[in-house]
Amino acid sequence: MNSLFPSSDPEFLGWDKPLIPLVADILARRFASGEALNLSRFLCVLPTSFGSHRFELLLGDRADEAGLSLCPPQILTLGQLPEQLYRPRKPLAIEFEQTLAWSRVLASAHPDELAPLVPTLPHSDEVDSWMELAATIRGLHEELASNQLSFLSVAEVSEAESDKRRWKLLAKLFDGFLTALDQAGLADPHHERQYALQNHACNTDKTIVLIGTSDLSQLQTAMLDAVQAEIMPFVAAPTNQTHRFDQFGCIVTEKWTNYVLPVEDNQLIPAGDIADQASAVAESLAELATDFPADEITIGVTDESQVGPIELELRGCGVDTFRHLGWTVSRTAVGRLIELAAAYLKSHSWQSLATLVRHSDVHDWITKTLAQRKHPAKSIGSAKSKDAQVDWLIELDQLLANHYPIQIDADLPKEAKDNYPQAIAVATLVEKWLTPFSNKKTTRPLARWCETISKWLASLFDEGENDDDHSFPLEVARTTMALQSVLRLLKRFSEVNANLDFEIDGATAMQMIANRTGELRVVQPMECDDVEILGWLDLALDDAEALLVVGLNHPFVPAAVTSDAFLPGNLRTQLRMADNDRRYARDVYNMQLLLSARKSVRFIIGRNSADGSPTPPSRLLAAASDIDIARRIRSLLEVPRPRIIVEHRWDITNESAALPIPALPPSSGECPVKAMSVTAFRDYLACPYRFYLRHVLKLKPLDDVSSELAANQFGDLIHGALERFGESDDRDESDQKNIYKLLLQNLHAYADDHYGYAASTAVALQIRQAERRLSIVAREQSKRMAEGWFIKQSEASVDDKKMGACIEVDGFKMGLRGRLDRIDFHPGSGKWAILDYKTHGHKPEKKHLKKTENGPEWIDLQLPLYRMMIPYLGIEADVKDVQLGYFNISDKDAETKINIAVFDEALMDQAQQLIYDCVRRIRDGDFQPSDKPIQYDDYDMILQTGTM
Repeated sequence: MNSLFPSSDPEFLGWDKPLIPLVADILARRFASGEALNLSRFLCVLPTSFGSHRFELLLGDRADEAGLSLCPPQILTLGQLPEQLYRPRKPLAIEFEQTLAWSRVLASAHPDELAPLVPTLPHSDEVDSWMELAATIRGLHEELASNQLSFLSVAEVSEAESDKRRWKLLAKLFDGFLTALDQAGLADPHHERQYALQNHACNTDKTIVLIGTSDLSQLQTAMLDAVQAEIMPFVAAPTNQTHRFDQFGCIVTEKWTNYVLPVEDNQLIPAGDIADQASAVAESLAELATDFPADEITIGVTDESQVGPIELELRGCGVDTFRHLGWTVSRTAVGRLIELAAAYLKSHSWQSLATLVRHSDVHDWITKTLAQRKHPAKSIGSAKSKDAQVDWLIELDQLLANHYPIQIDADLPKEAKDNYPQAIAVATLVEKWLTPFSNKKTTRPLARWCETISKWLASLFDEGENDDDHSFPLEVARTTMALQSVLRLLKRFSEVNANLDFEIDGATAMQMIANRTGELRVVQPMECDDVEILGWLDLALDDAEALLVVGLNHPFVPAAVTSDAFLPGNLRTQLRMADNDRRYARDVYNMQLLLSARKSVRFIIGRNSADGSPTPPSRLLAAASDIDIARRIRSLLEVPRPRIIVEHRWDITNESAALPIPALPPSSGECPVKAMSVTAFRDYLACPYRFYLRHVLKLKPLDDVSSELAANQFGDLIHGALERFGESDDRDESDQKNIYKLLLQNLHAYADDHYGYAASTAVALQIRQAERRLSIVAREQSKRMAEGWFIKQSEASVDDKKMGACIEVDGFKMGLRGRLDRIDFHPGSGKWAILDYKTHGHKPEKKHLKKTENGPEWIDLQLPLYRMMIPYLGIEADVKDVQLGYFNISDKDAETKINIAVFDEALMDQAQQLIYDCVRRIRDGDFQPSDKPIQYDDYDMILQTGTM
């Protein structure tokens, strides 16, 4: 064969310049002929898709610069190489078809036969779990085959008898797997590669150019060794390093394990958590920007979780980025929709519904549909009304927050049905929308389900295109790309071999597709001023002049295999597979390239990962002398880095630029508050601004996620039972057992009205807790009756409109409202008592007063305000003679009792003056936020408390 190269020995190009531009220059120089650069007979192989794309661009640039027409080579990645070196005997099964075949083999085996495989097998109807196990075995077979090993190879070196049985079982199942593919007219690509090797069938008519392929698998090396073709490896290393590489330019592991890297201390930047690491990137980028343009600076990450915080930080500095990793489809609107729909179909719970309808596209579709039902004459574009957009979602949240329903098909309590009709309508609408997938008894082949899911997705997102879209353009483009990617995947699966397909229900099909869309990625086009973000394995092929690497830490780099259930590290070493030493050697070489081929390189070493777990410095820093290692580690852990000020779009260091709290609406001249309750006074004392948010703007927190009653709701549960008892004809019952029986009846009647028969388990347990507390209440109530006290009124109301109740200050009247839990009367003495039920054990003095240097200070005015309400309650007694107190219903039995407040008249006068002062301030529009800390702050997001 005529050779275009003098030999097939590796060509060492040095490592002081990036490899890919050098190879592009060599090919352009050697094979330019006339006005053409004809490289069509070359098959160029690079380690990653980034390298392939970059090489293709550089070849085009070189041809344009020389004025040549380019006939490009075939450019591919290492994973695509084997199928260029042989002809398979049958069409090759795609990964999904391989997984299906493994799943079919596993399903057909007897459970006892599979016992050595995993400790616990999935149930027969858990299709997705079987598919997950099948995918694990498929990946195991793929990894072994890449190292020219089989399941029997592992059985031969396994020492434990249980391990031998496992690997022999897998070898037997593998024969069944091959049979299943053969019956479907397909072949396993890994088996076909081995067959081609064994039968000397590896060949190609092209010259193979290996560019930076320093980590070939054993199978790839064997196929290249056997192929009848010319091979030319280009290696990024000087000629004095040839002993560290084999004939294909691959690293020789043992030659790199003791290699000393030329790292300098000033190249290592210490940082704390991921936010601090992102700040370190911004600081370093600001320094580098004085010497390098944006297109000559690359940011490298060793873990994908680092990308988001870095992008967020740089966006705040006005720097746009481009992530070559792209986004997984599961992080796009399309992927998220499939995941949420799968979760809902699996559980049919109210919580999964509440999550699903918050998906922006689903939310818009529901809003539009409800609006059209309400106003059918309106067009689609004008169908969105404010009521339709907001009310149904608020209703749904209120339904979950107030009634804690679990399953959609469970009957709701009457109160929920009466109060939240739109929430129930939304549940019905979504259930109908997902009807094609809901029926467990309806089974179809997966291929047909893929067609159904494709139509379902297309209909939703096609509708969405007609709406006024206020999303960011990048997000819209990402959604479009994700939809196209998912539709391609579904089309591919819809064409899966019928002999391997199987029938499943719609919910399982949706879950399977959700699992697989997470593997897809979308990458948006790069803009000219974007700073590139690359993954660790791409950095060695990058040719930017300056580099920032984030996360030179364990366990990100070098990646280690420590907890593989099938192939732990020691077994990999026995089998001469790619083990931890191999990974370390590969990364030492890659880091040498980073250090030597750039004008500037910096490594940011953080102390914690994005999830907060500790991350020690990478073992790569140990590729140095003992003295250097000790000094560097101590410096990274103890010495803070020098800081520089980075200008953000909004500067939090400048007080004038600090985020202000939202301004309240301008005053109309009238007092915005017409009447107040006792709790409103407490809220105003705590913070006037928060008082305005709650009582004027009616902004209240709503938790639709909790599965258990909040403290106030548990209090309402107790109150509800006692209120019903106090209003019943049985309230004069004096026998403790009968009182308890009556309280239980009222408790369960209240719980049934509010929570029904299918509330969460946590609510059921809280009802049991309430039962226990009420047993002690029955004891105390029996004592109260024995002392001669009777319940005169329960839930007595004071109202400003009907009764004219008010507080008058300087001629200004503030309406007064309240509901008093209980009014007791003692006929023998003529005494009255106003009691408030409290589900804690604190005495009134503790809850109303705070100790200060200047004496007690009122923090709650409830009982003094009750005294002011006495004239409206029909109590024939001097207000000073009426007892005020708590009926404490604590979780501690000893604290469950009636506690009468002891406030002297001087304190009560002080409270009255404070009440008047509050009214004056509210009248005058004083709603400035308090500078005192709020213990349980419902408005911390609005006031940014605790946020830098």
